Amino acid sequence: MGRQPCCDKLGVKRGPWTAEEDKKLINFILTNGGHCCWRAVPKLAGLLRCGKSCRLRWTNYLRPDLKRGLLSEAEEKLVIDLHAKLGNRWSKIASKLPGRTDNEIKNHWNTHIKKKLIKMGIDPVTHEPLSQKAASPDVVSATSQSNITSESNLEPEGQANSSPPESSTNVSSQEQLVNWLLEDELPEIDDSWLNFAINSDDFSSDWLLDYQGIGIEDPLFDGSILESSSKA
Repeated sequence: MGRQPCCDKLGVKRGPWTAEEDKKLINFILTNGGHCCWRAVPKLAGLLRCGKSCRLRWTNYLRPDLKRGLLSEAEEKLVIDLHAKLGNRWSKIASKLPGRTDNEIKNHWNTHIKKKLIKMGIDPVTHEPLSQKAASPDVVSATSQSNITSESNLEPEGQANSSPPESSTNVSSQEQLVNWLLEDELPEIDDSWLNFAINSDDFSSDWLLDYQGIGIEDPLFDGSILESSSKA
């Protein structure tokens, strides 16, 4: 069940207050010391106003201890400190600033203090430094994907120029082996011989059959065979 309305709204005047109405309200409050219920004030003061309207008019405009003008630097600092603790509880904040109303403090906050905090790089909601905008998730994803692709395309150091093509290696090895067989003394074996690819598809071993069983001490072996082979 909701709160009962302060008046029946019948015959209640709305709109701006007149100077005569202000005078009646001030005289009644000062005479009775402000201890009367606000619902009964309009009838006792002779006003065709709602009790809530009388309370707001007195609190925000007519009470003698009100301060006029903008908030001072000290008051602004106090409002900032209280806002960091209480948030937008303007009534509680106003209770710590004598002579200032909650509506006045809220308006000053929105029109002045909030803009000052933003210029200083402070978030007016959290009272923390404004953080830079984070990169878009799509941009981060695209960047990471590009890095992964670049890393996958990199070759280990020295792999690209590790060795010459296999076919050229086999051809040179075959020619070198023939030259060795045609010499009187076989040279020392070096790394090129170790790299000789016997199992290569490009390598043909049929020509070795021509020299099978022939040695340096064989009486059938003479220089003419070598000369004919070398000329060929």
